[in-house]
Amino acid sequence: TPAPAPEAPRLAGGNRLISGLSSFQRNTAPLVRDELARLAVEGQRPSQLFITCADSRLVTSMITASGPGDLFTVRNIGNLVPLPDAESGDHSVGAAIEYAVDVLKVESITICGHSGCGAMQALLGGEPDREAPPTSLWRWLRHGLPSLERMASRHHAWARISGRLPADALEQLCLTNVVQQLDHLRAHESVARRLAEGTIRLHGMYFHVGEAQAYLLTEGASSGLELDEVFDRVDPGDAPGSGELERTGV
Repeated sequence: TPAPAPEAPRLAGGNRLISGLSSFQRNTAPLVRDELARLAVEGQRPSQLFITCADSRLVTSMITASGPGDLFTVRNIGNLVPLPDAESGDHSVGAAIEYAVDVLKVESITICGHSGCGAMQALLGGEPDREAPPTSLWRWLRHGLPSLERMASRHHAWARISGRLPADALEQLCLTNVVQQLDHLRAHESVARRLAEGTIRLHGMYFHVGEAQAYLLTEGASSGLELDEVFDRVDPGDAPGSGELERTGV
């Protein structure tokens, strides 16, 4: 009799997925079932569009103290917002912006960058050999080149955290990228229209992973004024209405 075939090893990632799902069904689902049932009937009405990096260290619901139905979230490599033109635009990000602004009628849009961003590190390292066909990753990262150019330009304000200079070139680019992507966001027709009507607000946010600390771009920054683009620390005692995100605990 032939020996039975050995069992294929189960990958650790698969085990973690099943364990996490089981934990959710056991511990969390009973707590949120009524709220999710309500949202299933009424539909979603998020007040915010939150655009951030796909980095696994950014847990948006944790750092914004938000729950089901609060955030309409877009995640991509480098929290990039491609300009809305035929050649370099990105239909996925553009569609999400249009849907959030025109259909869901969100009241604010946040672009959230973070420390130690691998996308920004790759941009600092320069493009690979131009003779080789560009990879999907580099075709995408080219949307971040304007941030690199902005950081090197003397015609733009200096992006920094309040009270100190950027720790290094990587932090400088991570901060600058948030400011640059806000400019790209304003170029989208639906956003420009709502801004002109005064019915939407834009926020720039930086999350320092090692500090577990959020910073918000000073209100009114990135408007063409030749002043430093300053990210202010969000403290535990900050009250709603002082510039932090609506409907969250930030």
